[in-house]
Amino acid sequence: MYLTPASLRRQTSELAAQLGAMPEEMKEALGDESILRSAERCGSGLAILWSEKGNGLIVLPPFAITEDKVSRGAADTSPLRRLLEKERIMGIVLVNWGSYAVGIFQGNTLVASKMGTGHIHPRHKKGGRSQKRFARRTEEQKKDFLRRAANRIEEILQGYQLEHLFFGGNRLILKPLLDETAYLRSYAPQISPRHLTVRYADREALLSSLEHANESLGFRC
Repeated sequence: MYLTPASLRRQTSELAAQLGAMPEEMKEALGDESILRSAERCGSGLAILWSEKGNGLIVLPPFAITEDKVSRGAADTSPLRRLLEKERIMGIVLVNWGSYAVGIFQGNTLVASKMGTGHIHPRHKKGGRSQKRFARRTEEQKKDFLRRAANRIEEILQGYQLEHLFFGGNRLILKPLLDETAYLRSYAPQISPRHLTVRYADREALLSSLEHANESLGFRC
């Protein structure tokens, strides 16, 4: 069984009516909160492979399933293979306070990239006027860093028609980063719900993030 992201937002009872009778074990799996939360984060729908012996595997692919499908007999993995074998033009944007990296990938090849750093003074622990002065300086440094990162990201993204865009680093930076550039905001609907975790944004992080962006998640049940 293949379910699109839109189908996952419906109730299990509606799914059963639309897609045919499901074994009770499959219904229970579709109601598992941890699986549903993971599926929502991935935003790609899911595939369920189930045998008569009760062995089951739920797969959350990295890219969205485009069509609901139910089949019986030998396991049909062709929809998954098509998703994973297609060569895509994909952008990855990684930003933490103090470092950023943006890359364009065609398949597994990094075709364009830009990395940068910026000093952001840590919080001042003492109180009084010094603390306020350091806080103001830190905020200005953050604003300047975001402006420079947004400009570099826009430079790299221009000229490419992206199929997918992944964001990683500090989750809280995404919204102010989008506020800095209308061009990046135009891609907001294509930003994957799957967040890429990195401690430091550089070329090595870009390459390792591509591997994570292309990963499928699997649950045995």
